[in-house]
Amino acid sequence: MLCFTGFVSAAALTFAADMAADAVLGKLRPQLVADISDLRGVACMESVERTRYAARRPGASPTCGELIAAAGGTRGDTPAGAIIWHSRLRLDVTAGAGGENFALTDVRNLESSDIGGILRAADAGSGEFSNFLRNLMSGDGAAFQAGGVLQTSTDGPMLVFGFTVPEDKSHFLYTSTVSPAGSAPIRAGYQGSLYMVPQSGDLKRLTLEAEDVGDACRVQYSTDYSPTRVGSRETMLPQSSTMEVLYRNGTELRSETWYSGCRRPATEAAAQIATTHGTADAPKPLPPGVRFRIRFQPPIDTQSAATGDPVVGVIRATVKDKQNGILMRAGDRVHGRIALIEEYISPGPRWNLAIAMETIERGVGAHGIDQGVEQPVSLVPLDDGDREPHDETMGPDEMEKMRPPGGGYFIFHDPNVLLDQRFETEWETR
Repeated sequence: MLCFTGFVSAAALTFAADMAADAVLGKLRPQLVADISDLRGVACMESVERTRYAARRPGASPTCGELIAAAGGTRGDTPAGAIIWHSRLRLDVTAGAGGENFALTDVRNLESSDIGGILRAADAGSGEFSNFLRNLMSGDGAAFQAGGVLQTSTDGPMLVFGFTVPEDKSHFLYTSTVSPAGSAPIRAGYQGSLYMVPQSGDLKRLTLEAEDVGDACRVQYSTDYSPTRVGSRETMLPQSSTMEVLYRNGTELRSETWYSGCRRPATEAAAQIATTHGTADAPKPLPPGVRFRIRFQPPIDTQSAATGDPVVGVIRATVKDKQNGILMRAGDRVHGRIALIEEYISPGPRWNLAIAMETIERGVGAHGIDQGVEQPVSLVPLDDGDREPHDETMGPDEMEKMRPPGGGYFIFHDPNVLLDQRFETEWETR
């Protein structure tokens, strides 16, 4: 993201601690801005692991100062509370001119809707991939201070520049992960540091921290960078990022993000709409009230599955009626996505899994081919909910709220869940 190797000599960077920070950053900023601009259009797969931890002092009512003191200031330490909840998210993120754009991975030949609000939730992020750095280097409000050379245990000597951005100049927006859906983002001032490699001038790490923001006592971000070849040239890209939130109720959230498969997608790729098959031979849309059963293939494994992942349901048996004849055949497929996957540890192991279907692919079972004719379809599940009824089973009204559009909400009471050939579920067209 920030290719400025050789832009400033090693000697100049080594003695930066004795120079005015304004002068050093004044030389670096034009090249940084140019490199950030060059990042536009680069897309990477973003894999996120989120874990929520119980309060360190359950039952107590400490102040934010006491909570921060108990948590300590060492970044990267695992919170001390017990694990309550865990979830995964997998999306594509692209650095755009005005922000970060998110898309579902493995989008098929039909345009995909934002099932379950996956993209809206991702878009509420603060900008670890590109926004933080771009806004910081825009020069609107950051006051940099040279911090000298810091000896780190993992990366050796690092040249450090600290900065402070007041609220009225800040682009940082904090969106709570525990407040009700639709809560407005909160603008906050922040402070942090840039870590650079003295010998090359490469950016190594960016840290941010804000305190007393909404329902959070403290929010911390740390993003690590590395030179990465994308296409024909090398670009400084984020490799991983960590967000840590300490809430006012004492609970903590740790979110770890990894970036992989970075590329510059051709602009024509976005125009891949349903052109594989003509419409002359397309079957009629399915009438409402058609019931069928599916098995997931490949299986859905909670040890690796993530929100945003595509899913395929293979239809178990041929379905026909007197008026329309054969409607679908065994082996035809429905395509959708995981709209939500969450693991709850306490009070007992539980997986909440939301699956939404978008299209049906017919003609596969009739001819034994790899690809049939794909059409949009509106489905509802007939057997979702708690698959192993417990005392805390959701009622019908609550279940209806949890279901994503066109999807079902399943609850499993096991440490690990594998939805393979032994698992079937029934759906109906609407």
